[in-house]
Amino acid sequence: MRFFTANVNEIKKFSDAQLSNVNLFDGEAFFGRLVCFTRGQVVPYHRHDHTDEVFDVLEGEGTILIDGREMRGTPGTILYVPAGTEHGFRADGSAQWVMRETVHERIYAGRAAKMILRAALKRLPIIGKKFR
Repeated sequence: MRFFTANVNEIKKFSDAQLSNVNLFDGEAFFGRLVCFTRGQVVPYHRHDHTDEVFDVLEGEGTILIDGREMRGTPGTILYVPAGTEHGFRADGSAQWVMRETVHERIYAGRAAKMILRAALKRLPIIGKKFR
């Protein structure tokens, strides 16, 4: 993938049954998605040992749970969550709440080897199309 562009208003999706994730891009150890909540949905406290995340509130309002604290997430709010930090979300504000999540995976030897193999396979004339 060379670049990605989209209009949030055209690609956002909501479900009353479960939180909706809309994948935006997936690069090498770096990806982004829209996280679309309807009122009442919750992502309980959790942590990621090997990923750093950034959340940008694009639309609506809800509660961000971060490191034992609560804060309102309104349009314009930016939240950086370093690896190992407990966080969660509660859609208790507006009817719909949309955030962009950008994630960077920390690279370790095993992951680096897989990335090198994938990059090499992409360059093979016949097999490479499958990995692009």
